[in-house]
Amino acid sequence: MNSSRLLWRTTGLVAVLSTLLFLFGFVYAVKSIWYPSAGEPAISREKPVEANPLLSSDKIQIVALGDSLTKGQGDITGEGYVGKVKKRLESATGKDVYVWNYAVGGLRTSQLLDYIYNDNGEIPQSIQKANLVFVTIGGNDLFQFGFGSAAATNSDSLEIDFDSVAQQMPDALERLERILNRIAELNPKARIIYVGLYHPFLDFDSVGQGSLLLHEWNHHATSLSTKLHNLTVVPTYDLFETYLTKYLANDHFHPNEDGYERMAERVMQVLE
Repeated sequence: MNSSRLLWRTTGLVAVLSTLLFLFGFVYAVKSIWYPSAGEPAISREKPVEANPLLSSDKIQIVALGDSLTKGQGDITGEGYVGKVKKRLESATGKDVYVWNYAVGGLRTSQLLDYIYNDNGEIPQSIQKANLVFVTIGGNDLFQFGFGSAAATNSDSLEIDFDSVAQQMPDALERLERILNRIAELNPKARIIYVGLYHPFLDFDSVGQGSLLLHEWNHHATSLSTKLHNLTVVPTYDLFETYLTKYLANDHFHPNEDGYERMAERVMQVLE
């Protein structure tokens, strides 16, 4: 009986000592993490900040692709968002910034595809040397489907066939995806900035059918950025939704100088 009691007491004592030893080790480990002693490296609990690759380059080379928005139509200064970003980058980095602007007014996704898949052409070669690639494309596809020509925007009673736009959108989105994939393939290290679409005819879209289609377009573009690590989509829809007449040129389609200025601000935010 006495030996049995002694065994239980010994077992209990060992268990208590083991528990105290475990607690001491746990407390010491926590203390060493949160309050490291001198000479003891602290464990970082913050995500390391990646260096901006633009700052490590001796110069910045921009290739601008797409339609009249990248060309800067509607801006009386002729700069557009591309020219305004160039000036801001030069001021922010102190580096020389060079721009090759291949934008063409009225360009559609099918045409841009032809340009960037021409391996012997100048555009693919320029993309391969770029630090930044700016793209606007898609607006002419959608509104061409709706009423055939942007010249119809002068009408005070504009009617857009959004049903036709909806029918053609899947093919246009597929071409957009091919465009962005091709640019990333040509230059995996360049930052690709796709400027999202806005709704210049919001005041002719009383039921919001066009708004839904444009949101679908921009959402699809954003989803591509989860697959392409160097793609960033810059939103512009909200700028023109709130200040439509303030930021549109007289043609009721292109941004004016102030509109391009706001677009440039958005681009700089993602570059910084």
